[in-house]
Amino acid sequence: MGILYVVSDTDRAGKTSFCASLASVLMDMGHKVSVSKAIFSEQDKEDLDCYSSVLGSNLSKLSGQSFDVSAVGAEIKSAAKEVDTLLVEASNTLSRDEHTDLVKNIGAKVIHVTKYDEAIGSIPFGTFFGQDLIGTVLNFLTRYKTTEAYEIVIPRLEKSGITVLGLIPENRTLLSLTVKQICENLEGTFVGGEEYGEDLVESFMVGGFGMDPGQYIFSRQDKKAVVVRGDRPDVQMSALDTDMECFIMTGGFEPIEYVKYEANEEEVSIIIVNSDTLETMDKIGTLQEHSEFDHKDKLARFKNLISSNIDVEGLKSVL
Repeated sequence: MGILYVVSDTDRAGKTSFCASLASVLMDMGHKVSVSKAIFSEQDKEDLDCYSSVLGSNLSKLSGQSFDVSAVGAEIKSAAKEVDTLLVEASNTLSRDEHTDLVKNIGAKVIHVTKYDEAIGSIPFGTFFGQDLIGTVLNFLTRYKTTEAYEIVIPRLEKSGITVLGLIPENRTLLSLTVKQICENLEGTFVGGEEYGEDLVESFMVGGFGMDPGQYIFSRQDKKAVVVRGDRPDVQMSALDTDMECFIMTGGFEPIEYVKYEANEEEVSIIIVNSDTLETMDKIGTLQEHSEFDHKDKLARFKNLISSNIDVEGLKSVL
């Protein structure tokens, strides 16, 4: 099938998640596939770590530390000989001309991945690849913009000669962090359940409610973290009757022993932070910036999104 060069003109557009998931989908179909990324920055190194987390050995690491089309191109072509398909994630540190020179050098086809809200603005970047561009994948489509996408955005792209390969909806799992990552970013301390630190947290709820029973309130969200003062065992016990991953207990207070026991029985982690609830919620509001594609559950979810929203068989036919 050859070499597929996956590129974006903005940061955090979803290239890593797309490459890893497409590679996994193709492997499930019986193809020998690998993913490569040349290292030109610290961010590139972090992306390689993400690939290792979700794909294991199906990763071909290139050695280049400074850009040279011939040297990097030779490495890519050598790696491609070992597989049916080699997916190369482009580094965002390269200029548009450097991207196109490398694409010509390795004889690759190009897929452009962009955030949905930036799709129209990225048209000049996509068209720069000419006939080498297979098409564009629009990522992070929010729930209520589907009509706009089909009536305005996709026609604009197609009028510019760009094929839209698929729309990937925004997904809570892909934006989540593990309990351990949340603890680190909030500068918290585990007082129980650290062994469940790799569980993903998809939503947050604040303890404290009105006249309705606590279980009714907390049951509205699954796979959640509950933010509550450490000295509120009544709220904590209500939350434990619902599906949750961890407590974030504020004010530096530890829970009573009975809450610790019940949390352990339910396999729920307990994190203690010194900040109050309002300050903690402010910090939680920025956590999404630290989300990475580094978890097997995220790979499974994105694979499902690709299979549901992109014609993989059609994509194979043009490679």
